[in-house]
Amino acid sequence: MTEDQHKLAIEANIKVFDSKMADEYDNREAIHFLSIFFAKSLLEFDMTRPRKTLEESSKIIGDPEKLYNGVSPDKSLPDPHTFKTQFPNSAFKPGMKLMDFACGTGILTQHFARYLATDSGQKSEIVGIDINPAFLAKFKEKANQINAKYNGVAMTSYLCDILDPTAKEVVSQFEDSMDLIVCTISYHHIDNYEKVTQKLASFLRPGGWLYIVDFYNEDVETSSSTKSASHAVRHMGGLKVDALNRTLGEYSNLTNVSSAREARVYLWQEQAFIEHHLPEEINKKLKDNQLRSKISNGTTVYLVETSLILAIGQKK
Repeated sequence: MTEDQHKLAIEANIKVFDSKMADEYDNREAIHFLSIFFAKSLLEFDMTRPRKTLEESSKIIGDPEKLYNGVSPDKSLPDPHTFKTQFPNSAFKPGMKLMDFACGTGILTQHFARYLATDSGQKSEIVGIDINPAFLAKFKEKANQINAKYNGVAMTSYLCDILDPTAKEVVSQFEDSMDLIVCTISYHHIDNYEKVTQKLASFLRPGGWLYIVDFYNEDVETSSSTKSASHAVRHMGGLKVDALNRTLGEYSNLTNVSSAREARVYLWQEQAFIEHHLPEEINKKLKDNQLRSKISNGTTVYLVETSLILAIGQKK
């Protein structure tokens, strides 16, 4: 992808994800559920354990008969008071530097703060980076609330394209500094994901981890399409496991690399999402009017089963 194409892709993103969508985004049922589900999954993830097999991740999570699939932060997330003893191998610890790349409105990021808070004098930093000013404005509102509520937590944000040469002064401060970088349901929007991953890897300090969560379309594993991988990530809703592993390992020089389907969940999603992200079998059901539907926030949404992939890598 050329520099001009990269800039055009960013402009298109900002045009689609405008201030109106930013206002509505956090209220979407699927987004609200996923923010809590991702927070729980990442907080509790143990990188020392073997990754899940397809059989182990086959159970569909969520109760579609309940609002937000029946989850809530207080009910579904781990207890902050016992978190360290319950999940000793979690990457989330007080005193860490955490980056949420493509952080959006901060609907996910906000859930991490209470696990990093401490009265011991340790300082935890949470950094959000995004290219979209409308979404980042919502992030800043949440950051102000977090900073006022939790001791020892500083949550900041940067409007920044990390591949932009003119942003070098801003980007350079992140080099070799982050204990953990998370990126959720954003890679399928990124064409030049290899360069982005390489840059994110450079932000990690030795021993730091990169966690990437995205929608996973099992069809890509058997697709014979001749489209480039960059095209596939935007238009097929996912990358092959091997492609993710190569990007993290060979291309970005991370170690302890693995990618696997982490879960399957119920989601109420719009037609466009289904067409661009989900397997052919589900698209056929949509075409044949075999999917349950309802009106949510004035929009028709359909009940679908969606797979999620988690890719991880550690800096040497």
